[in-house]
Amino acid sequence: MRRTDVNEAPGCITVPIMIIVVPIRLLWELVALIGRLVGRYVLRPIGWLVYQVVIRPVAWLFRVLVILPLRWVAETILVPLGRLVYRYLLRPVGRALVWCLAMLLVPFAYAAHWIGRGLAALWRAVWPLLAALGRAIAYFWRLAGIVLFHLLVRPVRWIWRTFVLPILRVVAWVWRVTVLTAARWVRVNVLKPAGAAVRSVFRALGLDTRRP
Repeated sequence: MRRTDVNEAPGCITVPIMIIVVPIRLLWELVALIGRLVGRYVLRPIGWLVYQVVIRPVAWLFRVLVILPLRWVAETILVPLGRLVYRYLLRPVGRALVWCLAMLLVPFAYAAHWIGRGLAALWRAVWPLLAALGRAIAYFWRLAGIVLFHLLVRPVRWIWRTFVLPILRVVAWVWRVTVLTAARWVRVNVLKPAGAAVRSVFRALGLDTRRP
C-alpha cells in the first residue's frame, strides 16, 4: 500500500499543474501569434501609410517651402550682398584703418629710433666720464681710508697700547693690592672674629635661635 501511494503521488500533483499551465501556455502562444500578425498585417501597413501620406508630404513641403527658399535667398541675395559689403565697405575700411594706424605709428617708431640712437650715443659719451668718476671715487675712498688709518687709528692704537693699557693695568693692580687685600684682611681678622664673638654671646644668653 505504501509503495502504491508513493508511485501515485506525482501523478496527483502533475495533473493539476498540467491543467493550469497548458492553457496559460496556449493562451500566451495565441497572444504572441496575434501580436505578430497585427504587427505584420496592421501596424506595418499603417506605418507605411502614415509615412507615405503624412511624413513624406510634410517633409517635401518643408523642403519646398522653407529649405529651397532659404537656399535661394542665401545664394541669390545674401552671398552677393556679403561679397559687395566685403569688397566695397569692409576691405576699404580695413585698408583705411591700417593706413591710419601706420600713419600714427610710423612717426612714433621714427622718433623712438632716433631717441634710441641719441640715448646710445649719450651713453657712449657719458660712460667714460662715469667710469673715470667711479675710479676717482674709489681712489679717494682708498686714500681717505689710508689717511684715516695713519692719522686716527694708528695714533689711537699707539696711545691705547702705550698709555691707557698700562695705566689700566696699574689701576687694577693698585685696586687689587689695596682695596681687595684690605677688604679680605678686614673680613678675615675683624668681621669673622666679631661674628663669632656675637654668636658666642647669644649662645651664652640662650638667644641662639639656630637649630642644633
